[in-house]
Amino acid sequence: MITTATDTAWQDVHMFATEGRARPATSTDVARRAGVSRSTVSNILNGNDARFPEQTRQKVLDAARELEYQPSVAGRSLVSGRSDTIVVLVANAGFAAHFQDAVERVMANTRQIGGNVVIRVAGESPRATSQAVAVLRPLAVVDLGVLTPDDRVWLEDRGTVIVPSLVSGRSSTRLDGGISDLQASALLHHKPKALWFAVPATYERDPYVPSRLEALRRVARTAGLPESSLIAVDLTVESGIAAMRTVLSGPTPAGIAAYNDDVALAMLAAARELSVAVPKTIAVVGVDNSPVGQMWSPRLTTVDTDLVGMVDAIAIELRILLGESELEMPTTRTHFSLVRGETA
Repeated sequence: MITTATDTAWQDVHMFATEGRARPATSTDVARRAGVSRSTVSNILNGNDARFPEQTRQKVLDAARELEYQPSVAGRSLVSGRSDTIVVLVANAGFAAHFQDAVERVMANTRQIGGNVVIRVAGESPRATSQAVAVLRPLAVVDLGVLTPDDRVWLEDRGTVIVPSLVSGRSSTRLDGGISDLQASALLHHKPKALWFAVPATYERDPYVPSRLEALRRVARTAGLPESSLIAVDLTVESGIAAMRTVLSGPTPAGIAAYNDDVALAMLAAARELSVAVPKTIAVVGVDNSPVGQMWSPRLTTVDTDLVGMVDAIAIELRILLGESELEMPTTRTHFSLVRGETA
């Protein structure tokens, strides 16, 4: 049942015949059905109902339900200074196949707060992205690693709720989430003389690449290895062969931490073509736990990403910040795990 103007707009719209076309119900229609004024409807559906008798309030709610009335998002935006839009902010990055599932989880978990979920891909810079988001006057932003701390503050100062919250003092490696440590743990088992980070050729605007490279270099320093280098790979056998030859020109055995399973498979295809022993000479670890990687021979060692679980926790935090005090803040836990295969 529709109870306030901030209730979710996920139900079908009741349509009226007007000049041969259908139109959604308006507050005037609700007022006419309930036998009250339009201002009374507006006040009651916006939660300002304390001064109205229970009988009047119920008549308005019943009429709104019967007509499947949806309050105007534009109108509420003018009144409240913000829309009902929840922006899922994603990077220019290669995401796992289940990313769509994660976005659908955001939608499912924010129905209780009346959110209209949209996806916004990062612009040419974090500030350009935050300015574009500010124009939308969103109810909230789910930031999947796009905004800098300064740009988050800039948006928050303009009334936007941003999740997940940053831990004070955390460095830019927050975007890594422990992925590089998991990959390195498998690669170091083979006692490599060098660790490499293989990334897609179109990595320049990907905010995850610097943090993951930084984390891998930290592991290499601790292990007494030379500084990890980055190699860019197109998803072709030819590009993989060129990248593999670069790795083989350095000290071996070597370990390759791949950006995702696609890049890892490009490197494994190159190893096959060049008759490179895996994992004896070159060990490889991917990210995503894709079905194709598990069907490869040798079976790909990879990192499984619980993106849906991560988004569930973010959605709970968002609902708490927007006033659902009966919920408990989710406990901090990792959303990544190593899947042992045969390539590392």
